[in-house]
Amino acid sequence: MNKLYCKDLIRFSDAMSDFSRVIIITELMNGRALSASWLANRLNLSPQATRFHLKKLEDVDLIHHRECGKHHYYEIKNQDTAMFIESTFNIIPPKECLFLSNTNTKEKFKEARTCYKHLAGSWSVALTQSFINNEFIVIQDNFFIVTEHGKNFFKGHKLLINASNTASVGKRCIDFTEHRDHIGGPLGALLLQSMLQQEWFKQNDNNRELTITPKGRKNLNVLLIDK
Repeated sequence: MNKLYCKDLIRFSDAMSDFSRVIIITELMNGRALSASWLANRLNLSPQATRFHLKKLEDVDLIHHRECGKHHYYEIKNQDTAMFIESTFNIIPPKECLFLSNTNTKEKFKEARTCYKHLAGSWSVALTQSFINNEFIVIQDNFFIVTEHGKNFFKGHKLLINASNTASVGKRCIDFTEHRDHIGGPLGALLLQSMLQQEWFKQNDNNRELTITPKGRKNLNVLLIDK
């Protein structure tokens, strides 16, 4: 095995060996950019301790920061990094105490949540399989590609309005609670953005859970009907 690879693996393992750093990662997997002060308050840590943990995560390229005035905002580095983190959750699922406060919350988390910037959970997996069955999307290598039939269907439901060609491509992302594919990448991000704009889901700023609205449940069930 390449020695440089071994060193990178050791650095990654070290970065993810601390409870506070795992909490930071799970918070940022919502696709948000969070300030160091927000994270310090969330983790009940001093500013110095929070900055130490953030630097550890930056050093292994899991996160990066952007400056806005006097504040530094931290976020997952990119979509590929988010998918890598989510894939580790498939191997070693996070303990419920990291993001679940009670049984009801646990069920909501499994039903619908954000995975970086796209939809995850049982609804996302069901929708993905329905889109495949109806030939709205096809699998090519490790990607989902929207068909012409799919473009017309999605536009009819206001899910791909003014979409570019790149937005019609989604990555195959394995859902760590359902253990099956859901749609990630640009396509997944655009679908979730459209659903949020149409108020199919309500997003909680403090965690990854999504609440399905009555309007959303009605429209999601329509998407699951075989055409």
